[in-house]
Amino acid sequence: MAGDVTVKIDDARVKAALDRVRLALPLGGQMLPLMQNIGRVLRTGAQLRFRSTTGPDGKAWEKSFRAKTEGGQTLSLTRRLRNSITTEATNTSVAVGTNVLYAAVHQFGGVIRAKKGPFLSIPVTPAARAAGSPRNMQGLHVAQTLKGQFILVDEKGITQFLLRQQVTIPARPFLGASEADNTEMVSAGARFFNSRWSG
Repeated sequence: MAGDVTVKIDDARVKAALDRVRLALPLGGQMLPLMQNIGRVLRTGAQLRFRSTTGPDGKAWEKSFRAKTEGGQTLSLTRRLRNSITTEATNTSVAVGTNVLYAAVHQFGGVIRAKKGPFLSIPVTPAARAAGSPRNMQGLHVAQTLKGQFILVDEKGITQFLLRQQVTIPARPFLGASEADNTEMVSAGARFFNSRWSG
C-alpha cells in the first residue's frame, strides 16, 4: 500500500479484546493470525460499503452524477477502487488500504481544479468515458447551457463532456470500522483467545 492516509480504530471493545489476548500471550507470542483475521474483517467491511453505498458510520454516500443520470452505484463503475483494497498484517498491527491515487479524495472529499488548461473535462456518457478525453472524440464543439455552464456536445447535440474549472467531490468514506466490524473484530479476538487457551 502506498500513501499516507491513516484511519484509526478507536473502539473500547476492540482494544479490550486485543489487550486480553496480548496479556495472555507469552512475551513475543504470535498475534499475526489474529491481526490477519482483523484485516480480513476490515477489508470485507470496506468492500461491502461499495454495495451499500454507506460509510462506516452508516451514513449514505451522496450519489454521483453518473449514478443519478445513468443508474448504477456510486464509485462502482469499474470496481477498481473496491477491488484494490488490501491488508498488511504484522504481529502487532494491521493496515487496510489501497494504492489507487484517487482513493483519498473519495474517502475525505475535496476540490479538484483544472491544472493543464482552463477546464476539467468530465465525461457524461459511456462513449465519452470510453474516449477518455475530448481530444479522442471527433466532431465536438463548445456550447453553453441556459445556466451559463460550458459543455462539449457532439454533432447530434448530445452532451458528451461537462467543462468545469473545478469540481467538489463529497466525502464517501469506505475505510474504517462500522459497529458490525467492531463486533466481528471482538469475536475474532475471542475465537483466537479460546482456540489457544480453552480446554
